[in-house]
Amino acid sequence: MIQQADTIVYDAAKIAGYQSDSRFDYNGRLGITEFNLFEKFFQWLSDLIGRILRTSQADMITTWFLTAFFIMVLLLVIYFVYRKRPELFLREKKLKALRYEVEEENIYGIDFDRELKTALSAGDFKAAIRLLYLQTLRLIADRQWIDWQIYKTPTEYTCELKPTALKPTFRMLTNHFLQVRYGNFAATREVYDTMYGLQDKLNKGGNDEAHGE
Repeated sequence: MIQQADTIVYDAAKIAGYQSDSRFDYNGRLGITEFNLFEKFFQWLSDLIGRILRTSQADMITTWFLTAFFIMVLLLVIYFVYRKRPELFLREKKLKALRYEVEEENIYGIDFDRELKTALSAGDFKAAIRLLYLQTLRLIADRQWIDWQIYKTPTEYTCELKPTALKPTFRMLTNHFLQVRYGNFAATREVYDTMYGLQDKLNKGGNDEAHGE
């Protein structure tokens, strides 16, 4: 005797009932909610602004606030980088001018003591700062700390300075020079005195090294 196979009858009404019953929502129970710290912070800030300003446009205000904040942070980063490394912001045209006005001048053909005295007496601190920088190049070139060449830039000299311990000092002196000559910073007695102190530190550092040997 052949037994009739048991068949499953699809009941659309029952299926719909199961789907609408939260007890059978297995996918929802197994799903993991993604943790987004930025979204939580945004929502918190939006709610705070909404309570303070009592406005329904808190989300839009929050978006503008965060945009302005990130722009401000970016500008501050750029400003601090510029203060530390102004040569990174020089255009190619200014770099060419740098080669012509600084490197192409023979540092061995200048009477620095006389020229500096003249510039300081006239209150021409821009010229005095330039002369002091060139005099520093002469100082470190004579000690063979750099390989002075007409075509080289100040940045190249800061990179190749041999006493690595004195690189930060020379970089600061170079940055002051670049800021005044190419960054529209004011040439003042204070800037000159600062550079003079850095030059003296380089000179003493070299003497200490020589005595150490």
